[in-house]
Amino acid sequence: MFIVLCCRDSVSAVCVCRIFGNIYSCFVVSFAVNFKKHKMMKKLLNAIFAIALVLLPAIQVGAQSASRWPRTPVSVVYINETINEAPNIVEIFHNSRSEYFHSPGAPRFVLVDQQERWALGVGGFVQAKIGYDFDGIVDDIDFNPSSIERGNGPSTQYRMDATTSTLFLKLVGRSSLFGDFIIYSAGNWRGSDDTFQMLDAYIKTKHLTFGYTTGAFMDLAAAPPTVDYAGPCGMTFYRSTQFAFNYNSDWGLSMGMALETPDIDATENEYVSVGAQRFPDIPVYVKYNFAPNTHVRLAGIMRDISYRNLLTGRQHERIGWGAQASTLLTFGKLQLSGQYTIGEGIGSLMNDVSNVGMDIVPNPRSEGNMMMLLTDGWFASVLYNITPRLFASATYSQSNIRSRRGFAGANPEMYKRGQYLVANMFCNVSNNLQLGLEYLHGWRVDFNRDTYNANRINFSARYNF
Repeated sequence: MFIVLCCRDSVSAVCVCRIFGNIYSCFVVSFAVNFKKHKMMKKLLNAIFAIALVLLPAIQVGAQSASRWPRTPVSVVYINETINEAPNIVEIFHNSRSEYFHSPGAPRFVLVDQQERWALGVGGFVQAKIGYDFDGIVDDIDFNPSSIERGNGPSTQYRMDATTSTLFLKLVGRSSLFGDFIIYSAGNWRGSDDTFQMLDAYIKTKHLTFGYTTGAFMDLAAAPPTVDYAGPCGMTFYRSTQFAFNYNSDWGLSMGMALETPDIDATENEYVSVGAQRFPDIPVYVKYNFAPNTHVRLAGIMRDISYRNLLTGRQHERIGWGAQASTLLTFGKLQLSGQYTIGEGIGSLMNDVSNVGMDIVPNPRSEGNMMMLLTDGWFASVLYNITPRLFASATYSQSNIRSRRGFAGANPEMYKRGQYLVANMFCNVSNNLQLGLEYLHGWRVDFNRDTYNANRINFSARYNF
């Protein structure tokens, strides 16, 4: 606040400035005026001075009460030196990296407090992709066989995409009560109209995870590398808000279970509807690591899916289940990975099938009732490290939906089977820049046995930071 005071001389002005400066914590500007020659100005300024004495305390109190948050100590970090060796806490960033190929790595920029108990990392990657479809197209930014165009549409298509670029904040720390822990938030631009959307937001300790992230039914380490963001059909992939427990032993055995928020992908009609769910999904798993980058894993999941019969107004439930076996094997420069999943009511947890509403469907032989279809999917992948900076891989996958109770006859043009073949090569030009080139071929088969094909060539450039 600025206050202008007029005094008879400079000495008086200095005294008043000191008084008002101490009382109101404001800036005081004054000047001396010869009042003998300016009687009218004297009266005017005396009136202004009297009003100011009344209003200034009220203004000062109002300014103080307008603050919504109390003043608290603020830690200031001065970046004024370079160290040759990173603090030990930075290792948490490397050890907690996701095993999924499309997840960002450790951050390049890290702030560490003086006690080396907290570290904040800012990172992510920028990725741009070019895709060209020929001899059949996929009406999706990702190569999902269920989205292969049918009919007399265009046979070629050019695409560019940068929406998978990811940004994250990661806070890691050490606690005597919880051990090493992580607070993580990440997102990309895959939201509606290419807006920013949340990918992960969770708190994780040694044994517990609470928040939104990839599901516990999945085996991220076995997922093959692809330029295509979705990856093979038949591979389990989903995200969920969850409360998860995991235990890792010193001899390579790990296990866990979770309570996950159900996200049901159903087919409805005028007789049935699927709304809010009453029970969480419950996945469990056990995993054994024989050696680095070598493991086998078994997992299962139970889902309780409720729906409403609109003819009777009654609520009904169906129990869904899933079982999965997966592995990753490393033999020198060669890696083999694979996965097989089967179950009922798990369509939304599997790539490609998640696009066609197959968790629960209307029963064509009983109006007002719903049923689950048996679904299975698998993939097999091989990867070879040609040089330390160059590797190639190939993957074949398939997803299937089994008909029952006349579902195929009632829905002849519904998606039944998808197949996905990919061959690619990746080059790590530097520690942060990776280039990728791949070829994809997909098949879609409907219940009436009509078959549709598509091809795509992808090129990508990804820079991690």
